[in-house]
Amino acid sequence: MKIVRDEGEGKGKGKKKKEVDTIIDDSTAIVKFDIETAVIVALDTKYKDIKVTDTKSYAFVKKGIGEYRELRLKIDDRHKVLKKDALEYGRRVDAEKNRLKGLLEPGENHLKEIRQVEDDRKAEIKAAKEAIEQARVDKIRSRINDLQNMLINLPSMGMEEMLAIGERLILIETSVVDYMEFTEEAVALKERLYNAVITSIESVKAREIEEARIEKIRIEQDAAQKKIDEANQKLEEKEVALEKKEWERTEKIRIAKEMEEEKIKVEKEQEAETDRLEKEIVEQNALKPDKEKMIEYANDLIVIPAPKLKTEEAKKLMIAMEIRFDKLITGFKNQIDKL
Repeated sequence: MKIVRDEGEGKGKGKKKKEVDTIIDDSTAIVKFDIETAVIVALDTKYKDIKVTDTKSYAFVKKGIGEYRELRLKIDDRHKVLKKDALEYGRRVDAEKNRLKGLLEPGENHLKEIRQVEDDRKAEIKAAKEAIEQARVDKIRSRINDLQNMLINLPSMGMEEMLAIGERLILIETSVVDYMEFTEEAVALKERLYNAVITSIESVKAREIEEARIEKIRIEQDAAQKKIDEANQKLEEKEVALEKKEWERTEKIRIAKEMEEEKIKVEKEQEAETDRLEKEIVEQNALKPDKEKMIEYANDLIVIPAPKLKTEEAKKLMIAMEIRFDKLITGFKNQIDKL
């Protein structure tokens, strides 16, 4: 890419020369690095089949690496020189672009400001018209919504409210002047509301008549039920009194029977206890002579004197025997007491 400065004569007297930068595209031109491709090919051929077999061949390889490095460094140095001009050109192109755009900006912004003033004025006019139109539509829609709300709330209204709405509908005029493009909707809604009011009033009247009839029947049924309840109450009271008397009579019989059974049981238990005591006395009286004889025998055994012994072993054995003998006699006497 090259820039050529063209200085031409200005037409007319007193006019300055006009300078024009002409850009010539030479992107297809070959960039020269002062190194022929044949040199690199020759270098590759020179070291292609080399192998390290001794110190001499090793030194030859190191020499080849040095030659490659030397060419690579030359290429880097040349690249820096060539690119320096390109970077400088790019900076000058950017600076010129910014300068020219800076000259255009004030005029463009001035026209934009003028256009914005006019756009804002038109927007204000449009907004004002839309606000007026919206207010007109809202006013009409408000009247229509009032009719719609009456229709929605009609089922929860009483007779007086529905009669008032019916009278109000007669006075409401749904003219084109008032409702404009919504006139057809307003007329239909008014007619629908009026018919609904008439139907609701008739329905309420019929419901009130039916409720009055049902209420009369309910009062009559309540009166009849009250008489039935009173008669049932008296009958229940009589039945309760009879049940109470019968329960008292039955309870007296049950208590008398239980008392008689308890009396018989006590008498039997007393007879059995008397028989047991008499039997026990007879048995004790029958055993009494033997019991006394055995106690006397046990006492005699206790007072038997121990023989005089000489050896210590015999004495120890005798003492042990006496202890065991005393325990045996004591147990014997305890068994005798239980007879």
